[in-house]
Amino acid sequence: MHIKTRYYILTAVLSYLFFMISSLPASKLVSLAEDNKLITAKLYGVYGSLWSGGADQINIPNQSPITDLQWSLKPASLLLAKISSEVSGNIKNQKFIGNISMNALGTVEATDVRARISSPVMQELIQMPLGELGGVFNLNIESIALDSSPIPNITGTLKWNSAKLTIAETVDLGHINIAVKTNEANQLTATISNNKGQLSLDGTASVDDKKQYTLNLRITPEQNTSSDITQSLTFFSRRQTDGSYLVKRKGNLREFGM
Repeated sequence: MHIKTRYYILTAVLSYLFFMISSLPASKLVSLAEDNKLITAKLYGVYGSLWSGGADQINIPNQSPITDLQWSLKPASLLLAKISSEVSGNIKNQKFIGNISMNALGTVEATDVRARISSPVMQELIQMPLGELGGVFNLNIESIALDSSPIPNITGTLKWNSAKLTIAETVDLGHINIAVKTNEANQLTATISNNKGQLSLDGTASVDDKKQYTLNLRITPEQNTSSDITQSLTFFSRRQTDGSYLVKRKGNLREFGM
């Protein structure tokens, strides 16, 4: 039998089986998966089918609960030997939308994930001593693959609009853009820049699978920056001959309880 013919027959059989399963109530499938310990998450208020449905809440170990989850599967993804679904929900009352897929090897990938996160919620999520944050965070993940690797393969951006940081006094940081990707050394890297702030930012950061991080950040005061803010930069950075301040750090994220 020709290879292409066998491929089409296999795809047709798998598609038929999938359509049969997807028409079953989602609550029955979730209960079966939980009873057989196929999933570690706990779902409540499940409704609809595997094809199109949702859940009132999902509790994932060591993660914030997801509420008002809804999903809708894409039939065309079966032709690529994977299951793909549009999803939406809320984490700490912050809405997100995106696409999640799983291939035949069990690799889970999320694409075009978007979320708008308030500064108080972001501060709670990162749990780092950064002072008080102000502004709004817009997350856009182009793709993220979750497999056995300690560092996920990710490409995306985080835009911090109307960014403000308050320690002793409030600093207006304008609009911060952080571009994130995974490099060939399996490190999660970030490129940091901003505009329209009292301080100009330009730098990079990285973290590896052992949570070792490096930070190289240049901070340049603008003309409207107060002398108090400029003076405070000397507490954690080194002044350069061009008037900028350089922050160079290495360490482990475990120092911050992460």
